[in-house]
Amino acid sequence: MFPFERLHHMAATRGDGLRPELLALLRHRTAIEANPKVVEIGTQAGPSPMPALTGALPGNVLPFPAAAGGLEHGTRAKSK
Repeated sequence: MFPFERLHHMAATRGDGLRPELLALLRHRTAIEANPKVVEIGTQAGPSPMPALTGALPGNVLPFPAAAGGLEHGTRAKSK
């Protein structure tokens, strides 16, 4: 039983509640999580959604700094 099912049942008796699509999705997810044979895989299926930079950026475009404080994708800041 998913956490919102009791709340849904209370609201459904008054003619309200979760949308049928969301209710089906939550019940399906709960059934999957209850099955010990199902394992969630954390790999991405397909190409990277963010392609690598293939060339120099135009003069009026600056790249965002990376988390480590450098610039992404090996680009260097232009010196003036």
